[in-house]
Amino acid sequence: MRAASTERIIARTRNGVSARTDASSGASPTRATAGERSPPAIPRGAALREFKGGEMSGARNSTLTRRSFLKTTGSAAAGLACVGAAGAALSGEVLAPARAHAEGEERTAHLCHQFHCLTGCNLKCTIRDDRITLIEPSDLMVDKKHSTICLRGIGEVAHIYAQDRLKVPMKRVGERGEGEFVQISWDEAIQTIADNLKEAQQKYGEGSVFIRKSTEAGIEFDFLAQLIHADSGGNWGLDRGQANGLGPALGPWSYLSNRSHWEFKDAATIIELSHNPLESAMVWSRPLMDAKEAGTYIVTIDPRFTGTAAKSNEWLPVCPGTDAAIIQGMLKAIVDNGWYDEEFMLSRTSCPYLVDRATGKSYRSAEVMAPNPTVVGAEPVGAPFVWDTVTNAPVLYDNATAVPALEGEWTVDGMQLVTEFTLIKEWLDTITLSWAAQTSGIDEQVIVNLADRYANNGPAIIDIGLGGADKYTNADVLGHSTALLVALTGQYGKKGAGLGSYCGLGSNDPSATLNYWVLPEEYHYGESPVAMYDMPYQENNIHAALTFGDAFTLEAGAANDMLEWVKSLDFFAIVDLYHSSAVDYADIVLPACTKFECEENVKQLRDSMGHVMLANGMVAPLFESKSDLQIERLLAAQWGLEDLLPETYEELARFMLDGAAELDPRMEGITYDALLANGGVMALPETGEDYLPDGLAEGFLTPSTRIELYYEYLADQGHGLPVYEDANEAYESNPKKEQFPLYFTQGKSRYRIHAYYSANEWFQEDFGPSLNMAPEDAEARGIVTGDDVRVFNDRGSFVATALVNRSLQPGVLFMAETTYTRYYKEGFLQNVTNSARLERGYSMFFGPQIPYNDVLVEVEKA
Repeated sequence: MRAASTERIIARTRNGVSARTDASSGASPTRATAGERSPPAIPRGAALREFKGGEMSGARNSTLTRRSFLKTTGSAAAGLACVGAAGAALSGEVLAPARAHAEGEERTAHLCHQFHCLTGCNLKCTIRDDRITLIEPSDLMVDKKHSTICLRGIGEVAHIYAQDRLKVPMKRVGERGEGEFVQISWDEAIQTIADNLKEAQQKYGEGSVFIRKSTEAGIEFDFLAQLIHADSGGNWGLDRGQANGLGPALGPWSYLSNRSHWEFKDAATIIELSHNPLESAMVWSRPLMDAKEAGTYIVTIDPRFTGTAAKSNEWLPVCPGTDAAIIQGMLKAIVDNGWYDEEFMLSRTSCPYLVDRATGKSYRSAEVMAPNPTVVGAEPVGAPFVWDTVTNAPVLYDNATAVPALEGEWTVDGMQLVTEFTLIKEWLDTITLSWAAQTSGIDEQVIVNLADRYANNGPAIIDIGLGGADKYTNADVLGHSTALLVALTGQYGKKGAGLGSYCGLGSNDPSATLNYWVLPEEYHYGESPVAMYDMPYQENNIHAALTFGDAFTLEAGAANDMLEWVKSLDFFAIVDLYHSSAVDYADIVLPACTKFECEENVKQLRDSMGHVMLANGMVAPLFESKSDLQIERLLAAQWGLEDLLPETYEELARFMLDGAAELDPRMEGITYDALLANGGVMALPETGEDYLPDGLAEGFLTPSTRIELYYEYLADQGHGLPVYEDANEAYESNPKKEQFPLYFTQGKSRYRIHAYYSANEWFQEDFGPSLNMAPEDAEARGIVTGDDVRVFNDRGSFVATALVNRSLQPGVLFMAETTYTRYYKEGFLQNVTNSARLERGYSMFFGPQIPYNDVLVEVEKA
């Protein structure tokens, strides 16, 4: 999803006339006639059949021979024999055969990478005998700096043909969690899923069915949940902690920078705040290295010595979960030394707005100005007042003749009114630099020097990471504190200055105008009264679930609790590419195909890096896997609703492009046929070295269009300003440290995105479940590199391989984000993660953050 300030996606119905159909008529969007657009091409794989003993067959118990298997998947995947866990009922004897291809040809395809890497590199794929054998950066990009690839893209060769691909539809025959399945037909699998979802809704209501799409199984659309009004699980609680703190100040989705990372070289100072782009976002690291070459001073704040820290001018090894103490120490130094930008504060922030000291409520007009889009309730608010030094009276904030006071206190109708900046200064008077240093573990003078550099040696950028410091219960305090830092110094909305996650989701490149396939108005998601990650702990009405991908173990802490809840469901089905952690708990398992496979020649259409990209030259789905679109159509047909969905990816792509040029002249000439003629890649007119986004544009997406720093809706909870608080569990004075003395942290790596790419055998050889620990901690426990170690706390445990190294401070552990349970000798990482929920999080836009890093553990040799 792009930042709201740069969104260009246009919602239209299939006939291109209106964004919605008349709900009263119940009419579906009309299908285009042959005269309106070319009919969909016959799916390229439509004529293929399964074989048994040399004969075409639809029988389920077909035999997989080594020869037929190697014909398709190559010797790298030889030895794949079983579906399900070790000892599972389904063996190679009942696997459907791999399709044999005898084209004997070599061709090139250009495929845009999956959404979830957030970059969308266009990849040049060499295909021999209908098998992908080589993946390289695309040579079709007009802007050559976007001819990029990373280890994940290169490794797709091993990923596509991994042993852990799900191959056939399966039905559970053992207990949930045992991983025992038998092969069934697609017809039986689809019928079983539909029957169980219908039964749940008939017994318990529409909201009793839960449907969620996770990303490796594809999220280019999400139709089925809307068609049957299913619960989609509400807030994700994933990588949104800082966003909760930033949102009320700068607007929803403001954690995604509205500036370009190609401006990094124009900054004098860059602070990488718990962000490690040189490993977690490798193709975005080039702008950072350009900045380093240009002389930009780079500071990395991170508990461990990352690849990014190694390339920085300074590394600040902050104590886990205390990043907000550094930021608040910087605020203290800036205000005490007068290093703030009064002009910016008066014109672009809420610093002069008036607050009633006694009630903690903002002083506003009775006339409603606008709802606050960043608060869960979106309550309407009145226009704020400021104190006019000319008339010596309160006036509305946008009074053109007023000269607002930045500080002061006045009595009006018995109320003691003060400016927000006065309250900010009073709050900062309760903070000392020695406290900030002691809490964060960073020397007091280092904090002062960083504040000086940031405020006085601009322009300056704060590049926040989606992870790391984000994964603590107190992460909203960090976000709120950072918003204050930007507002007081004016380091926003100008070239080389900004705040947010510069990770390809904001305004790094021009974005295309595309049509969005909209279902009729009567089809929509059902209510989600309880977020998915709270379902094990709060009463809910979910009785049946269908997930596309492994939502249950990826998007929840304390996995033991979540999986016990999954076991309690009447029915659970999963659509996935690989044998992920939740598969063993499903009643029905459906095999999806990868982004490189499709029944058609084309697949996903997307815009990325200033280019419109159409995946084309697809290989046929391996085994009995199917594309997301065809799976959704099969399921929708069980309700008689398949005609509301596109029949093919070609139809969907043509629809997304149809009429786009009428809405946006930049799309002129970018058509389906033109894309195919250009290898599936066409650039938008602005694309190139000179492109820069508008940045600040007309204002912030807040009710007053200014940075709003005082959170009135949290004042009753003591957080109108970002009062520091310790994390839930991971803090130095926690008595629990006597039993579990080590901070356990997890984060992104060059090998995976969350659990995705876990099935890549190249990565598993050298980067399976590995626990990084400092030499001091290892020596104290008699542990050396290569030992199996047990990591445990009072929530659970797992076994991993020890990697003893100097990248960590004593007392801090690190693992790459979770991988599938089958790669652990015992348990898995999410068994120890924290399930605590911050109460005020339920008042926030993104809901409570899952505190993946707010964790204490102990380690012993296994």
